[in-house]
Amino acid sequence: MVIINVLLWLVVLHVVSYLFLPVTKRMGLVGLSKVFGLVSLTYVVWIISFFTNFSFASVLGFLIYLTTCSVLWIVEARRLAFRFKETLFEFFGFETIFLIFFLLYVIYELFNPYAFGAEKMTDMAILTSITKSKGMPPYDPFLAGYRFDCYYYMGYVIYAVLTVLSLSSTHVSYNLACATVFALTVTSLSQLVLKFRRKVLVPFLLLSGNLVTFKMLLMGNLRKAFDFWTVTRVIKGTINEFPLATLFFRDLHPHFISIPLQVSFLVSLFFWVREDRKSIACFLIFLLGFMFTVNSWDFFTYGFILLLTALIYRRFYVFLLTPILTAFLPFYLGLHASAVKGIGFVVNRSDLISFLLAQPLVLLPIAYSLIEDRKLFAISLTAVAPVAYTLKFPVLILTFPPLVVVCRKLLKEKSFEHCLILSALLILTAVEVVYVNDAYGGEIERLNTVFKTYVQAWIILSLGFVPGRERIYKAFTLALIAVLWIYPVGCLVGLPTLGYKGTLDSIEFTKNYGEYKALKFLYRFDGVVVEYPGKSPYESYTYSGRVSAYTGLRSVLSNGGHEYFWRFFDKDIVKVLNERFRDVKSIYESKELNYTILKRYNVTFIYIGYLEKRNYNVSYGKFSKLKKVYDDGNVVIYKVIYPK
Repeated sequence: MVIINVLLWLVVLHVVSYLFLPVTKRMGLVGLSKVFGLVSLTYVVWIISFFTNFSFASVLGFLIYLTTCSVLWIVEARRLAFRFKETLFEFFGFETIFLIFFLLYVIYELFNPYAFGAEKMTDMAILTSITKSKGMPPYDPFLAGYRFDCYYYMGYVIYAVLTVLSLSSTHVSYNLACATVFALTVTSLSQLVLKFRRKVLVPFLLLSGNLVTFKMLLMGNLRKAFDFWTVTRVIKGTINEFPLATLFFRDLHPHFISIPLQVSFLVSLFFWVREDRKSIACFLIFLLGFMFTVNSWDFFTYGFILLLTALIYRRFYVFLLTPILTAFLPFYLGLHASAVKGIGFVVNRSDLISFLLAQPLVLLPIAYSLIEDRKLFAISLTAVAPVAYTLKFPVLILTFPPLVVVCRKLLKEKSFEHCLILSALLILTAVEVVYVNDAYGGEIERLNTVFKTYVQAWIILSLGFVPGRERIYKAFTLALIAVLWIYPVGCLVGLPTLGYKGTLDSIEFTKNYGEYKALKFLYRFDGVVVEYPGKSPYESYTYSGRVSAYTGLRSVLSNGGHEYFWRFFDKDIVKVLNERFRDVKSIYESKELNYTILKRYNVTFIYIGYLEKRNYNVSYGKFSKLKKVYDDGNVVIYKVIYPK
């Protein structure tokens, strides 16, 4: 069955990219056919989903996509005919690259398939809920009666569409989606490398680790050298993920899903700078709007890069294309973001050592600037050092001198790589000054800001790498890559220690709790479920909430910690969570069945399994009035029958 799931998934992906080939061939970006095709198909399905259920919208959207692309094939037939064999050869070359890295990641997942821990249950819940949603925004799986209109969710829509079209369950498609993200990232990079041979080191930079692993090995601490939490919690009070750690960790979260989109955006910009095709510019604007709906943090960073590039290369017509962003008005107008409230100013800044351990790629522009203009670098360093000391701003010592040198180079000669370096250095400097004001406070006030922007900076610095001509610079770059590649090599060598699971079913581990069959049973249904929400109304990152997460049913309350964070500045959220927490407890422990509470949330199923039995003194007698639809000795499920 797993092989069939994989094959169907790959067939759908291949068809999507093949259909979009006339468009990407005209843009000269055949290697991005899969990314651009998925973005276009998802957009069509998303628009239709406002008016009907998601499964039907996926099928209808695909038919519209198929028809539109078929017309484009006919229109382009004569133009492509002359080089048809050459076009197909190029296309299947990129398809082969995608397939190889997709299957390599699937092998990795056979050792590490389970959707449990960190954000995995949350991601699974959103993905599954979307497949069962009627209308957009999608159902909130953790708070029945609410819509998921407080968060960027479009990345999940991409893989929900593929789930429906490939006839998969999200239990398997979760892993196939992760493999797709990884393979799309590598394939997008290959488009850049094959066109610009000087970019051959870019994949090695993007897919490397930070310096923490090297530090741990020097300290003789092999156990922590490849531990995800150790290498990504470097700067106090922040999260310091880098692309490869994110890709290996398998949280199907927005910052993970957006990686191939960020890479594709920058690759497209490279081609636009070189060839000035208006078709590329149009899709860049569209992709930028799409990125806001996937991971809103990316919109501002990559919007700035596009703006800077347009100004440097005098491509002012881009500003006339910005109305394309209105294609996403339904998302903007329906978004009720209550997790963010302005910006704050940083008090506790990063120290130099931690900063370099977390963002070692910044050493490349430093080395490049030193070699290109030692005098200006020295003057800049001398000028900024007392300022950095006075303001307790140590990172400024590392970012300001290369900023000055790169700015001067950019004024003298147009270079897109310099635009990228400038942007990355500005980002890394800016997050030492301001942070986005969200639910985090105190010592971890800028946790989320650093988290999201550091992944961006790593990607931008990777693609902005300038291969210098001097031997010392080349030697330094190769030495740095060798050190940074200790992490990926070590992770792969240590893979057997995870144990071969031999499955892509991400919830198979629930057999340990005797709940696997019950969850598979409920996956077929829609509605609202009552389950154990945790020890408090604000519990997250535990096994509680597993029913809504793994079935897509909307829970009266689960994963309350996330709900609290997503709706942090909503003054009613605390009251809502506390009230629901009490109501759930009452449903399980009261002597009489309270139909008023059940009807308040339109409850469909009451689930009594591993956690409910452990944490509630369940009064079973009252449930005799309901219809028992499942009982395997471990789990009992009742369907609510309301009195007429």
